[in-house]
Amino acid sequence: MTIENTFYTPWDCESVGARHLPENEYRNAFEIDRDRIIHSTAFRRLQGKTQVYVTGQSDQYRTRLTHSIEVAQIGRSVVNYLNRSSEFLTSAYQIDSALVEAACLAHDLGNPPIGHKGESRLNELMDPWGGFEGNAQSLRILTDIVRGDRRAYANSGMQATRACLDSILKYKIVGKENSARGAKFLYPEQQEILSWVHDNPELDTRSQAGEQIRPIECAIMDLSDDIAYTTSDLFDGVKQSLLTPVQVNAFWEDEYPDVSDVLKAEVDQVLKNQYPMSRFVAGLIGRWIYAISIISVSDPYVKVPRYKYQLTLEPEAQAELSALRALNYNLIYNSQYVKIPESAGVEILEDLFNYYRDMVMGIRPAMESLPLPAGILEQDDETHKMRMVCDWVAGMTDNHAIRLHSYLKD
Repeated sequence: MTIENTFYTPWDCESVGARHLPENEYRNAFEIDRDRIIHSTAFRRLQGKTQVYVTGQSDQYRTRLTHSIEVAQIGRSVVNYLNRSSEFLTSAYQIDSALVEAACLAHDLGNPPIGHKGESRLNELMDPWGGFEGNAQSLRILTDIVRGDRRAYANSGMQATRACLDSILKYKIVGKENSARGAKFLYPEQQEILSWVHDNPELDTRSQAGEQIRPIECAIMDLSDDIAYTTSDLFDGVKQSLLTPVQVNAFWEDEYPDVSDVLKAEVDQVLKNQYPMSRFVAGLIGRWIYAISIISVSDPYVKVPRYKYQLTLEPEAQAELSALRALNYNLIYNSQYVKIPESAGVEILEDLFNYYRDMVMGIRPAMESLPLPAGILEQDDETHKMRMVCDWVAGMTDNHAIRLHSYLKD
């Protein structure tokens, strides 16, 4: 495929397995990545997965799907701003917005039902078989699950490009036992993909030592995710009246005294219904995007331009983002409104996992209403069987898990 944008090389556009495209294909390699993600079952299922509030609590909350769309919109805006404002970028040498969109749309594909608490519990349950990690599971979906189970890299997954897979890899330490606190890791069997996205074995070594090795598109996706969930979780919390002016002011005084007077006043106006929440959020996102820039890396990790630049956020904007993130964690995520249904959901997830585990281990027979997915029992390796069980449970929507769980209680 012809590369007109010199920010990318043919090496960036190589795919995991051959792509069979028509001669008159009008999309570039990254637009194909994005489109295949959007049309995948895994992306569609995000509409029924918890962002913060368990789905069904209200009809106005973000789900993983709407969150991912918002992340993609912010990511695209960041790219457009950088391409037009950075001294390093030109019309013939710029960050591809479709690639960043693909990363943003795919970043939560691997998240299980019941949000981050569900992810943590699955990680504990899968500990004997390598653990569970949402980012690693997103990679597994793109390479092993979308468009059929992986048999070989030549004919599996969605045949994503090297740059696309690299752009979703926020964490590159291989093996739960090698990661801090047993979180934020890749599965051992993903070492092959990790080495494939790097052009130098030294990068594997440095990433295993804890060094952050990632391209500019991944950095944009990660910051866009931070911006999206910080603003939207606050928005939904205010809509549900989980915050009061007195409560928030006490938090600023006791826990976050360095918050800016401007941000304090803005939040106070919103909570007192003196300023629309939607306009407040829009204004925040806009001024944070204008505070983003890229700097050139003097000692680039690899030869391709994707690694030659780092993303920066002006200190004032970073301070605002950190303050609101702390507010969310303390007053929203730890509220009983969030924690009670979340705890119930985690119990459901655990019961389903244990049921399918016991079937695989031959401890109990299958219930007619809850059969194992086809192909699992035919596997010889126990770890592979349990990884497929985890794929099955993690792929469920909240409501599907709740419905299946109801059969266990009958």
